Amino acid sequence: MEQEILLFAEEAARGAGRILLSGFRSADTVVSYKSSTDLVTNMDRASEEFLFNSIREKYPDHTIIAEEGSRSSAAGDFTWYIDPLDGTNNYAHGIAQFSVSIGIYSQSAGAVTAGIVYDPFHDEMFSANRGDGAFMNGVKISVSRNNDIGVSILATGFPYDKASNPNNNLKEFARIVPKIQGIRRMGSAALDLAGVACGRFDGYWEAGVKPWDTAAGSLLVGEGGGKVTKYRGGKYDPVVPEILATNGLIHESMIELLSGNSFV
Repeated sequence: MEQEILLFAEEAARGAGRILLSGFRSADTVVSYKSSTDLVTNMDRASEEFLFNSIREKYPDHTIIAEEGSRSSAAGDFTWYIDPLDGTNNYAHGIAQFSVSIGIYSQSAGAVTAGIVYDPFHDEMFSANRGDGAFMNGVKISVSRNNDIGVSILATGFPYDKASNPNNNLKEFARIVPKIQGIRRMGSAALDLAGVACGRFDGYWEAGVKPWDTAAGSLLVGEGGGKVTKYRGGKYDPVVPEILATNGLIHESMIELLSGNSFV
């Protein structure tokens, strides 16, 4: 069942990716603002509509929760967390760092059991089924083997309301940056997690994230041999707004650096 779901999710994501590419760096893309720093485009909504309708038609007994507000509650075991365009700010500014993220959560398993992150610009499809490993375009991937946080490359992000939110990641950022080799702020949580899963980054942390940001990527990291938790090491939960994902080897060092700053 999970393999069938994963293949369908990949197909749907490619369809959504074609929609996004059709509007990328195009005058036809219309930008509007949810707030002064949180924007949305007509392509977010077109991608979400395509994904929502495709999934609901294929799996009418599954619950669907998407970033831009599409919802469908059902009695089945699975919940689909959909980000139709992760990295909207990048997309709206013509920066080729955005993705489609689809994570499928099983109520009975109490875990994400299938997930994909698709980068349409670079045509990179990251996918995983629980227990089967993580893959990029069909080739198995794994986390880095670096065990020294001092030479680690990490990724992170900041909330849209960083000017008014005291949990804006600035304290954590200031604490961690002097202890590592480098840091990247790429603008797509889903791609950051995919980057950890395939060894491009040694770790990633962020607060204020939503289930559609992290559900798929969390599975990729775990299936790639890494570790995913809350800031203090508790079990990852997609509805809790914080995540720490690493190659596993630097995880305890990251927990020490992040200690005392957990939401839970």
